[in-house]
Amino acid sequence: MTKLRFEYRITFAYLFIGGLWILFSDELLESLVEDPYAITTFQSYKGWFYVLVTALMFFVFIKRHIEKLRRAERQAMESDRLKSAFLANVSHEIRTPMNGIMGFTELLKEHDTTLEQQMEYLTIIEQNGERMLDLINDLINISKLDSGQMKLSISEFDINEKMNLLFHFFQMQAEVKGLSLNFKPGMKDMKGTIILSDKDKISSILSNLIKNAIKYTNKGTIEFGYIQKNGELQFYVADTGIGIEQDKQKSIFDRFVQADLSLAKSYEGAGLGLAISKAYTELLGGKIWLESKCGAGSTFYFSVPYKKASGAAG
Repeated sequence: MTKLRFEYRITFAYLFIGGLWILFSDELLESLVEDPYAITTFQSYKGWFYVLVTALMFFVFIKRHIEKLRRAERQAMESDRLKSAFLANVSHEIRTPMNGIMGFTELLKEHDTTLEQQMEYLTIIEQNGERMLDLINDLINISKLDSGQMKLSISEFDINEKMNLLFHFFQMQAEVKGLSLNFKPGMKDMKGTIILSDKDKISSILSNLIKNAIKYTNKGTIEFGYIQKNGELQFYVADTGIGIEQDKQKSIFDRFVQADLSLAKSYEGAGLGLAISKAYTELLGGKIWLESKCGAGSTFYFSVPYKKASGAAG
């Protein structure tokens, strides 16, 4: 049903109340006042009363409408500010690895470079290429999510096996920073670990959370795992990193928002991982949330429906 615009609604309200007042106020006045000469005086009061009531009504309606407009304007301005900061960060994230690739490619052309130097340069070029590819993939995924083109690909897979692969993949990255990475499976029964879901989406969510944990943790431990609870698999990634301030936790999963945009200067990344993780979790029928204290680490949780694979039932 089409909603009437504000100016039409307030006009109809004015006509409706005014019509009712004209129809019933005179009859009410005649029933209450017996002296015909006093009616004239009361008619004047009646008119002023109507003016006062309608003025108050219009004031309330218009004030509420203006507050909505102001709130929408503030949100639009904040969104524009965040988008501008985001685009500036993306521009930085593209230029930085590109400069690295071009610079070290030029160094490879030098005739006096040793084989050891060449291998070092190639490793740096490869790392910068992977960094650019991650950014491009994130931008493509955000675009697909916005356009509704992102679909689920449901299949049977072993959740413990998938998470073990992630553990071995990220273990070296954690060790380079002197961090301890631990994986705690929630189920040991082989039949129970074969589930029906989108393994790529779950893997992507966990990868984003583990990457962030490694990125924002300078010392200590990172632990990830899951538990089976109330017909769901509840995953978690806990770290001993910098933590997130309370007032920034509600918006951290929103598009174009980071816990602190100034961190983009210290840590690489465009800050799209959590927004993508939230969208994937909702696409899977679950939810994502966090518990954190500034300076005391963070724990990110997400849940998905627990569906045993048909061959594993029983």
